[in-house]
Amino acid sequence: MIRLSLYRHAAAGLIAVSLCSPTYGQTPTPKPNAAADSLANLAAQFAKSPDTVVADVNGLPITLGMVADRLRDFPEKLSVLPADIVYKSALDDLIEQRALAVKAKALGLDKLPETRRRLEESADQTLGQALIRRITPELVTDKAIEDRYAATIAGHPGPEEVRFRVIATETKSDGMIVLDRLGKGTDFAGLARAVSKDPSAINGGEIGFAARDRLTPEIGAVVFSLMPGQTTAFPVPSHGRWFIIQVEGRRQLGAPTLAEARPELTNALKREAAATIIQKSRASVEVNDYGPTGTRGHDPNTQKKSP
Repeated sequence: MIRLSLYRHAAAGLIAVSLCSPTYGQTPTPKPNAAADSLANLAAQFAKSPDTVVADVNGLPITLGMVADRLRDFPEKLSVLPADIVYKSALDDLIEQRALAVKAKALGLDKLPETRRRLEESADQTLGQALIRRITPELVTDKAIEDRYAATIAGHPGPEEVRFRVIATETKSDGMIVLDRLGKGTDFAGLARAVSKDPSAINGGEIGFAARDRLTPEIGAVVFSLMPGQTTAFPVPSHGRWFIIQVEGRRQLGAPTLAEARPELTNALKREAAATIIQKSRASVEVNDYGPTGTRGHDPNTQKKSP
C-alpha cells in the first residue's frame, strides 16, 4: 500500500500518482521474495538504467536512478528483506517526498526566505556527500583494509566475553528482596523465572556470553568486575530497572579473521576518510568569519588575509 495516500487526501486532489513498469529489456522490477542481498548491489543494478521512469507525480518523473540513490541512504540491515519490498519502500519514499514538494510549491512555500536558504544548504550537503563518495574509494582500498587488519587485529587477542544471568526488578527495594532470597540459598535461575521483569526470565535470566561493548555502561562495568560464581552486592540501575547479576564464566576470544573483521574495518576507514576529506576541503578555501554581527563595519572586499 502506497503511503502517499494520506498526503494525497491532504492535498485535496491536487496530486496524481502514476506507477509505471521499468522499460522491458532494461532493468526489471525485483522478483517477489528475492533477497536484496546487498543494498549497494541492488542500487548498482538500478543505476544501469537511471533514466527509466518508474512513476510520476503530477507528471514529474521518478526514475530508477532516483530509486538507486534512495537505496544508498537506507541502512544496510534492510538487505535481509525481499528486494521487491526494499524497492517499493524506496519508491514510496520518493513519491511521498515529491507529493509534499508539489503541495508546498502550490502554497508558495518555495518562495519563502527560510525555504530558499534551506534549499541552498541542501545543495551544499548533497555536493559534499558526492565529493566524499567520489574520493572515499581511493582511500578505502583492499590494501588499506589489510594493512589496518595487520596493524590492529592480526596476532592480537580478541575481545573478552563474560557469561552471566540477570534478575530485573521494578524498584531497588524489590532488588534487595531478591538479593536476600539469593543469600538464603534460593536458586538464581528459578528465582529469575519467577520474578524477573527482563525478557531473559523465560531462560532463567540467562544472557549468555557478551562482550563489554554489547552492554550498557552500567551493566558492563559491573559484569566485567565480577569473577565466575560472584553475584552483585547491590541492585544495578539501568534503563529504568534494577538488575541483580550473577557471573558464570569468562572467555578470551581469538582474533577475528580478515573476512570477519572487514565490515568493521571498512566502516572505520570510511569515517576516517570522510574526516580527512572534510579537513582538506576546508583547508583549501579562504574563510572570513565576521561573527554573529555579520559584515557590519567590515568591507569584505578589503579584507586582508592573515599572515
